[in-house]
Amino acid sequence: MTERLYLADPYLARFDAEVVAERRLGDRPAVVLTRTAFYPEGGGQPADRGALGEAKVVDVQEVEGEILHAIDGTPPRGRVAGEIDWARRFDHMQQHHGQHLLSAAFERSLGARTVSFHLGVETCTIDLDLSADRLRPAALADVEREANGFVWRDLPVTAAELSAEELAKLQLRKEPTKGMRVVAVEGVDWSPCGGTHPRRTGEVGAIAVLGAQKWGGGARVEFACGARVVALLRRDAGCLAEVAAALRCAPAEAPAAAARLAADALQRRKDLDRLALAVAAAEADRLGKGDGAVTEVLTPPEGADAAGYLRSVAQALAARGRTALLGARGDGRALLCFARPKGPGPDLGALLREAVALLGGKGGGAPDLAQGGGPQVEKLGEALERARARI
Repeated sequence: MTERLYLADPYLARFDAEVVAERRLGDRPAVVLTRTAFYPEGGGQPADRGALGEAKVVDVQEVEGEILHAIDGTPPRGRVAGEIDWARRFDHMQQHHGQHLLSAAFERSLGARTVSFHLGVETCTIDLDLSADRLRPAALADVEREANGFVWRDLPVTAAELSAEELAKLQLRKEPTKGMRVVAVEGVDWSPCGGTHPRRTGEVGAIAVLGAQKWGGGARVEFACGARVVALLRRDAGCLAEVAAALRCAPAEAPAAAARLAADALQRRKDLDRLALAVAAAEADRLGKGDGAVTEVLTPPEGADAAGYLRSVAQALAARGRTALLGARGDGRALLCFARPKGPGPDLGALLREAVALLGGKGGGAPDLAQGGGPQVEKLGEALERARARI
């Protein structure tokens, strides 16, 4: 049985141990030690990384009661010096303990219990047994404020194995599922946990709630703690500076400038759509002279939605009592739209499916209106001629 040094001292970054067995972890060699400061993945917390002598430790997992240290290369033998990646460990301690404080704040403020926790590479998430509708921005801000209050009070954090009698006296946030170790912040939170935690809440630094969304029957909350908050602020500030530079305004003015730009683009889109409809009506007037089905490859106006323009012309021809078998080229694809007056007539949906199959694409629709396309642009004319022959 490996002695788990990380439980007694989560700040221990260097240690000595004996290699007592060699195993396999996936496709890599792995070793078992007499004792280890490497935390094996579990409880939502990723495994530590580091080195055993000259060998790089790339994963640590507990398998059937053994802690396996996966090695990149040749596994070490005999007595070895171990060193964990301290920056990674401390980051995980900040995120994991921040999760405890945030979960306690959600339970205190909203009665929401945490059902799972995931510590990701950039951000973390907790899943709550609470409807996402209750997690409005104001509610999230209140919970974030309470959780940061626990951090900034710099409260002591303890972790200890307790007896069943001692556990029964505590208001545990969740029932223990493995072991009797409890991580406690007196007056704030008591939670069974085998992870690594700081000595005081202040080491978490800060907790930022980034958002919430519906997840299953409850809600998923995204957050970050400690140095990750600073990294996210730096990233977002850089993005905002780039946006402001593109909009030629100060960063604080970027939201209003972006809103004006979006409104202007929407108006231009509406104007363009109106012009495209007018052009489509004129095109239908031009093509609608004569008898029989109208078969034509059209050139949509520059900037117009090619598929939408094709549909507008086809529908305008159908409104004039004509059957339209129209094609166009747009975004590197061959586009088709078939339309006819409502009532008895050929099934254009089935006809179009045959035509787009020749184009290597897909599509369909109703007997009187169908649309689709495919990537084989060179076969557009052939597809239209085949459809015309079937009418």
